[in-house]
Amino acid sequence: MIGIIGATGFTGKLVADELIRRKANFFIAGRNAQSLRDLSKSLNAVPYRVIDVQDSATFNALEGCTLIINCAGPFTDFGEAIVQEAIARRAHYLDTTGEQGFIKLVYDKYHEQAKAVGIVLVPSCAYEYAIGDAIGAQLIADFPQCQSIEMIYDMEEMHTSPGTRKSVVRAVTAPGFSLKNGLLVEGRPAAVTRKIQLNGKTVPAMSFPSGEALMLPRHTDVQNVDSFMTAKAPLFILQTVAALGQSVMQIFGDFIVNKMTTGAPTLAQRQNSTFLIQARTKIGSEAHSITVTGKDPYLLTAVIISEAALRLHHNIPVDSGAITPAMIGGADLIRKLLEDAGAKWFSTSGSFL
Repeated sequence: MIGIIGATGFTGKLVADELIRRKANFFIAGRNAQSLRDLSKSLNAVPYRVIDVQDSATFNALEGCTLIINCAGPFTDFGEAIVQEAIARRAHYLDTTGEQGFIKLVYDKYHEQAKAVGIVLVPSCAYEYAIGDAIGAQLIADFPQCQSIEMIYDMEEMHTSPGTRKSVVRAVTAPGFSLKNGLLVEGRPAAVTRKIQLNGKTVPAMSFPSGEALMLPRHTDVQNVDSFMTAKAPLFILQTVAALGQSVMQIFGDFIVNKMTTGAPTLAQRQNSTFLIQARTKIGSEAHSITVTGKDPYLLTAVIISEAALRLHHNIPVDSGAITPAMIGGADLIRKLLEDAGAKWFSTSGSFL
């Protein structure tokens, strides 16, 4: 069976809905039995099991599980024990993390162990980095001479869940990495601020440690990956806030995480949350890019991770070890899933962006 850990959380419920739609064989898991019973009733009596990610004694409830979907974050705090349990049980593992540090931990520490037992570990099989991984890999496939990629993230009216906000706190306080000449180079968020051209406008943007710097080198020959997020504030404000913000988060991060318990986005807010993710490169005097635009990132996460899980569950061949979302079915699969869900994927070439 497939097991969803953290199923009563905001993202976990959407993943469960998606697996129901796909007629999958799965159970839901979490630490609150009453919440699980209520969710089970709403899902036509899907089986449930009580599992607390902070209590390894409850992990016996994973008996018979052949694939784990982990939606219980922050993953920096709670994810490693579930990865270890997946390896011990020879169960495939996928999660929805956006925390670069946790992605790096899975790749660095557990790749060989997973490979030895013939399973896959797929951190961040979620909308942002799964999309970035796919469009980056496709851009490199389209232009094999491509050595350097910039990832651009532009969000509008983004409404996030408490789990996402907790993960952001953990991501901000952890060391971040970009890829330079084939090596990971450490740097804090917003270490680089500059103006970029996007959709015919010049907008301020700041660097941030994204998953693509770790993912793309696992299945492409790219040597440089930088990521930037657009912002509304002037550059000098971004630099000041980023420098102070990381120090504040390092001191008060635990307090902030523990206070984030309410405020999940409504359906209307989800549908008003729009995004643009772009992979761009310059080759000679020409620039090339692939862009994805869409809305409702949480739904896209549920769609992507559910399809990836089912492909693994049905034994679609894939290399074992710690891999990336686009290594399951290729960029074409993620493109199809996105377009079927209403997102747009398009390529452009021309003068330097």
